[in-house]
Amino acid sequence: MTRVKIVLAVAMVCVVTGVMHAAAYYVDATGGNDANDGVTQATAWKTVAKVNGSTFAAGDSVLLKRGEVWRESLVPPSSGASGNPIILDAYGTGEAPTLTGALDLPSTAWTLDSGNIWKATVTASSLNYVAFGGMYGQKHTTSKTECTSPRDFFLLSNTLYVYSPGATNPATYYGSVTAMLLTNGQMLYINASSWAKK
Repeated sequence: MTRVKIVLAVAMVCVVTGVMHAAAYYVDATGGNDANDGVTQATAWKTVAKVNGSTFAAGDSVLLKRGEVWRESLVPPSSGASGNPIILDAYGTGEAPTLTGALDLPSTAWTLDSGNIWKATVTASSLNYVAFGGMYGQKHTTSKTECTSPRDFFLLSNTLYVYSPGATNPATYYGSVTAMLLTNGQMLYINASSWAKK
């Protein structure tokens, strides 16, 4: 009977210790892989999208590797607690990590879809803004066939469709095309959550 109580007591200490221990998650845009567990620098995640789709506990840390660039926006789904937030910080050496929220689409990113409609793959399932040579385009929401004028665009299943006159590659015609991958128009969107930057 005494032995059973000791085993149960040890098990309870292990459970309580596990609950009290905050985890750190590493993200590395170059060397990471979203199939990793993210809990060490050697097994870092790759994308901010992986962070956005993961659940964190109060006291956990999300650490972005210094010198890396993510063309994504951060929209964490979890919240810490009052006085015990989830921490956003950097690791490694060099420049601070950068979240641009924008994806440049050079001429190599585009293929002709039909007529004056071109398409490119983007790393977002929704976006509200596309900059064509520094000017924002007109978003359409029903079909790519609505793209009938310069700077018209339509997004469907990670494919961006744009109108470019004369069947000319959009990056050539407009000078540059940049998909703004911001969620809610912000680089970092935390609403009614407890997060902190260290």
